[in-house]
Amino acid sequence: MEEHAGHRKRLRERYARAGFDGFAPHEVLELLLTYAIPRRDTKPIARALLGRFGSLAGVLAAEKAELMAVPGIGEQAATLLTMLLPLMRLYQQSQLEQMPDLSRAEQRRAYCRALLMGERYERLYVLALDASGRLLGKRLISSGDEGETAVYPRLIVSALLSAGASGAVLCHNHPDGNPAPSRADMEMTTALAQMLRPLGIALHDHLIVGASDCVSLTERGML
Repeated sequence: MEEHAGHRKRLRERYARAGFDGFAPHEVLELLLTYAIPRRDTKPIARALLGRFGSLAGVLAAEKAELMAVPGIGEQAATLLTMLLPLMRLYQQSQLEQMPDLSRAEQRRAYCRALLMGERYERLYVLALDASGRLLGKRLISSGDEGETAVYPRLIVSALLSAGASGAVLCHNHPDGNPAPSRADMEMTTALAQMLRPLGIALHDHLIVGASDCVSLTERGML
């Protein structure tokens, strides 16, 4: 017990000095788990998590039931771990909400990546913009466990009209990590732009978020 307490203390002191600089992935998990597992050696549990899920990112993206299947992970520890990725999303979105001007491609890219970071399932959002490109609001249109997200044009149009939008941006993610647009993505984007035009709403972009990249259909000349 004293040995474990000393190791925990040293991990916390290292973090206090330099943050996570120099920490191995298992040490990051060890330190996090000390706040949910107070009286056990968390090193073997951390290593077991990495062995099961392959990486720190894999651990943070895992679902609660999957985490609790790892020996030593109870409800408190699993809840703590599942909170971290949504917390990071909220942090990034909060920063971006302070300057919600989405008139430029790089701003749209940053916002959409923050919105969909680490999502395991495919989700489609529509962002309603005013005439200056400022964000009026966002709406989750559809969410699917796998495959291409179903698109509901009437829901998109309704969300934009209720927000009083002059412009719109679509964004969705590809859980397989590859952000390349599919034929269905391109066809849907073209059809929706044509549907919105008579309503006085410009579709400025459709962004597809992958594991490490974000593709803009506008930048690719598809809008």
